[in-house]
Amino acid sequence: MRFGMTIRLLGITLLASIASAQLAPAPEGWPNFWYKGHVTNKATFEYNPTNEFIFPSIFHAGEYLDDPLGEWYLYYAPHENPGGISLVYSDSLEGPWKEYSNNPVIANKWDSYYSVPHVSSPDASWNSDAGRMFLYFHGDNTQTRWAESSNGVDFRYGGVAVNNQMSGSNTTESSYARVFAHPNPASKFNYAMFYMANEKDNRRKIRLAESVDGRKWTVDSDYVVQPGGPEGTDVSGANYWTWNGQAGKGEDVGRVAAPDIASSGGNTYLFYESGDRLGATIAWAKMQKHFQPH
Repeated sequence: MRFGMTIRLLGITLLASIASAQLAPAPEGWPNFWYKGHVTNKATFEYNPTNEFIFPSIFHAGEYLDDPLGEWYLYYAPHENPGGISLVYSDSLEGPWKEYSNNPVIANKWDSYYSVPHVSSPDASWNSDAGRMFLYFHGDNTQTRWAESSNGVDFRYGGVAVNNQMSGSNTTESSYARVFAHPNPASKFNYAMFYMANEKDNRRKIRLAESVDGRKWTVDSDYVVQPGGPEGTDVSGANYWTWNGQAGKGEDVGRVAAPDIASSGGNTYLFYESGDRLGATIAWAKMQKHFQPH
């Protein structure tokens, strides 16, 4: 099925039906993703406190974990209270996906560490220095935390990665983080993070934080992305991806949001949240074959 509008994202294009301002066309040769279906099922999932699921994060469990539940893990969460970091797993990026039986794997209350209205926006990545998965999440919106795990299901609390104070007194939110290996080989840092920072003017921007170990972070003083034109007053959910040597960053536009990308078996897949802000679900799309990297 082909939808009617093109959304630019990190050197790719996603065809989807949204109602937002027209964007400039993507450069020639940028790949297209085609909608294939939903990952989450609101009618059947046991953990569904708010009837909305956001911010998918794909993790290749079979590459890093011993005896995983499936080859691929996908983390997601409701956003409204109480939130809760949840997991589905599959042996294929095309599904079928099975809901983990004991969701949420991270709740909005954790022993003496914190008690917040909600936790959400999970982002899972392998920390090669620690030899463990690090999962970043916000809770509440004023700070992004992390937890560590050797199996992707049982977590040990890590701490606060970034908070409002780290980017100045004007900041009111520090959330929706994506973490990746630092793309600059000359950098003294090993890890980088894009995250959303809201400010007192209620304009959400993308900031950069950097880290040597994935635990202690330094926030850059400059914005990475500021909203303007088609984005309106807010940008959020930035991610990083390279395509044929080109690198860029993408942010939420309209109501397909929070993209995460994975490749397997010569195919490349896009996972994202789809739907209205408080009723979203997790969907997936597949790159057109003639755009696949050689």
